[in-house]
Amino acid sequence: MPAPSELPGITRRTGLALALAAPIGLLAACSDGASDAAEPAGSDGSGDGPSGEQAVDQAVQEADLVALYDAVLAAFPGSDAADVLTAVRDQHARHRDALGGATGPSAATPTVPTTLRAALTALADTEREASRARIRACVDAADPEKARLLSLIAASEASHVPALRAARDEATA
Repeated sequence: MPAPSELPGITRRTGLALALAAPIGLLAACSDGASDAAEPAGSDGSGDGPSGEQAVDQAVQEADLVALYDAVLAAFPGSDAADVLTAVRDQHARHRDALGGATGPSAATPTVPTTLRAALTALADTEREASRARIRACVDAADPEKARLLSLIAASEASHVPALRAARDEATA
């Protein structure tokens, strides 16, 4: 198999963009529109997604991730990793919305490391922790649709880790 640098027309940035787009394809491929659950995903009957305390907690955690990415993007404007950071940030915004939006209390203002490389390392660690949290929530979910949504979000967050590591390895700062 040829090395990524030997593939014609594919740059590292394009490869990272493709890697970040994969979870979106996974979400689309796994969603057939049919529900195996006897009741709608939302307890209010709207079927808009998980509800209750667990969903609020998960949505707040996703909102916190969006805030963290916003802080890193603000701290390192125009960086080589901006495209990757923006794509991942946008995915977390979609996760937050799929979980019903964040209405609960948020954590304190995020702290950003002083270098881009350190920030990307911290983000990769945070993504790994977030993925594990979603897996635990998935296991605890009583509703099959909630479990399915949380497992897809966990897979998406896990896929962010290698993309962030690759961006870190390419970072010049």
